[in-house]
Amino acid sequence: MTRASLLLTSLALFACSTGDDPGDSSSNSGVTTATLGTDPSTTDDSTTTTGTSTGPTPTTSDGTTTGDPTATSTTTTTGSTTDEPTGTTGPICDPGQANCVCDGDACADDLECVDGICVPAVACDGDLGEPDDTEANAQDLGEITDDDDITVMADGVLSGADDVDWYTYHGLDTFGHVAEPTVKVTSSASVRVCQFIECDQGGAVGTEITCPEGTQTALSGALRPGCCGGATFTVSDFNCSGSSDDIQVYVRLDKPTQDECVEYGLVSHN
Repeated sequence: MTRASLLLTSLALFACSTGDDPGDSSSNSGVTTATLGTDPSTTDDSTTTTGTSTGPTPTTSDGTTTGDPTATSTTTTTGSTTDEPTGTTGPICDPGQANCVCDGDACADDLECVDGICVPAVACDGDLGEPDDTEANAQDLGEITDDDDITVMADGVLSGADDVDWYTYHGLDTFGHVAEPTVKVTSSASVRVCQFIECDQGGAVGTEITCPEGTQTALSGALRPGCCGGATFTVSDFNCSGSSDDIQVYVRLDKPTQDECVEYGLVSHN
């Protein structure tokens, strides 16, 4: 073989060896793949373009057209004017004042609560016994025996349908007489009369009463037993738990049939 032929053969072998190198082939393939799949400029441009296209909204950003706070304020003001309480509720009526609802059960001075409304109280001349409108403040008429000829008396006025007058006396059980608490009332209009009895011995708990015909059994606020009826009646059947029939009698007048000044006279004996 000539030198020229030997040289050509060597060059051909060198060229084939270089083209078949796996490392060179992988290197070239990796560069190509990275270039095509991860081009940052292409990805960023797409994202930026999309954000720019969808971000601005001319209609919603126009404050004058859709979001003007002044326009909203004007609407709210108009609503407040429509709901103005002065035009719908009228004058305010304070509880407890004249011709207004009662403040609970109370009214201002010179007014009384009648059917839930404060109205002027009935003022009556001659109603000098006040305050005698509670059991605890009953006018004390003194002490009498069970001799029917000995009486206690009182004159008074019921100031309207809601007024109540109380009286009390002490009755002694004496030899030769029978204790029979009796009340007689004369008045300018019909009133209800009640008698309540408490024995000195045994107290209210130890007092037993049988009410006469035409009256009703009653119990006072202090739990004294009694009877309520018309203008005149006698409690002839009562018993004390002790040996003595000495008693404290309470008389109550109330519920006149007319809401006006009702004058009365009361006579009681034991």
